[in-house]
Amino acid sequence: MNSTSSNSTQTTGWTSSPDGRGTNEIILTCLFTIILCCWTSVCPNLPALSDGRWAQIRDKLDLTCIGLLGPEFLLMIAVGQRSSARRSVKKFRDAGFATWTLAHAFLADMGGFVLDAEDLSQPIPVDAEQLFYLVKRKHVDYPALTKGEIDDKSKTDTVARFLTIGQAMWFVAAFISRPIQGLSVTTLELTTISFIIVFFATSYCWMHKPSEVSRPVILHCETSIAQIRSEAGHHDPEAYQRTPLDFIDPSPYVIGLLWRYYVHLLHTLHIPLMSRPMTSRPQTRIRGDNFLKTELDHELFAAVFIAGFSSAFMGAWNFHFPTVAEKNLWRCASVYTLGFGVVGSIYVWIWHRWLPPRQQVGDELEMVQAGLPGQISGGGNTKMSWTKRIEAVSPDDPPDAPIPLSLLGPCTFLCFFYCLFRIYILVEDVIGLRSLPLSAYDSVRWSEYIPHI
Repeated sequence: MNSTSSNSTQTTGWTSSPDGRGTNEIILTCLFTIILCCWTSVCPNLPALSDGRWAQIRDKLDLTCIGLLGPEFLLMIAVGQRSSARRSVKKFRDAGFATWTLAHAFLADMGGFVLDAEDLSQPIPVDAEQLFYLVKRKHVDYPALTKGEIDDKSKTDTVARFLTIGQAMWFVAAFISRPIQGLSVTTLELTTISFIIVFFATSYCWMHKPSEVSRPVILHCETSIAQIRSEAGHHDPEAYQRTPLDFIDPSPYVIGLLWRYYVHLLHTLHIPLMSRPMTSRPQTRIRGDNFLKTELDHELFAAVFIAGFSSAFMGAWNFHFPTVAEKNLWRCASVYTLGFGVVGSIYVWIWHRWLPPRQQVGDELEMVQAGLPGQISGGGNTKMSWTKRIEAVSPDDPPDAPIPLSLLGPCTFLCFFYCLFRIYILVEDVIGLRSLPLSAYDSVRWSEYIPHI
């Protein structure tokens, strides 16, 4: 009986793995690559002294979300910070401080130095520009912090970065090999490639930025903040928006104004996305999503990679889509995404570089910089018009500077449709997997690239 049962059992010898790949493999590989690249490329700023470990994790998650929803915005943040760091190095070295490096400048701009003075209720962060001002006027000593000590403070995960580089290079190699071998590529893989392009540029910009520093360097100031402000011609101790040192380089960057406006609007609508709201005054940390002023060479650097990101979606122009409507929508989304980067950049560039400052942000900016938030020139209790309410989001809690409707209107219109098309691209990446050419499930034949007899 046992012999019969044994003889009827079907057996086989050594069996190769099945050829091809499944839908789950495509999705998981792309998601893993995108999330890994994004998570390892972001470098959040320091939390406040009173913040716990969760706040630092939340800040990194916020930047990661920005990278996942709009990697080009994360790149612009990184480019601005690198540009600011380079300006700081030049200023310090021209003043005779030869040991000031990009790492020092990044540390300052991320809140790595806080100022403690007798008339401050709590230490306040000072960025690189403010620190240079204080050191030059001998209000504080030049920080005796070496680059090696900064590196010791940094907690860069080298293993994760090498893993990310390896995963990204493997993905790019597989992506390039597929059309060479006549195999179809999915839109999800195309989107992943576009993310990789931007994340590598972002990582380059933040290459010298310390990672996950938890505690700042405290600078003790013998001079009172009131005296520092008074010497600069600012006699009202409460006339500031973020910290009492706002008067140092107060000129705004138009992209930063727009970004803070929309983030503030989300917080007003009780949608706490993108960044933790600032609740203390003076502020005890520097926002990690600040768009800082960027020099032309850095703007061109960002433009090249953003153009690569935006134009990548055009590569699916003749891809197979489940329906004609989906193909046409993809084409519209691709054209708009590319046009948004070009038109939006030109519009903002003209506004920021050609128009006089008074036309850029209006007379209201002078009011905010003078420290009169929520008031209209000519009277503290004057009721705000509907246009001023829109420009300032809220009369009780305005953003850093009111933005004229001539700038806010077109930008809001462009951004609204950009968000819609970006959402469509991400949705189509997934739902488009329901109908693919058969060759999309074939694996790359790596043996073709390996010399053999």
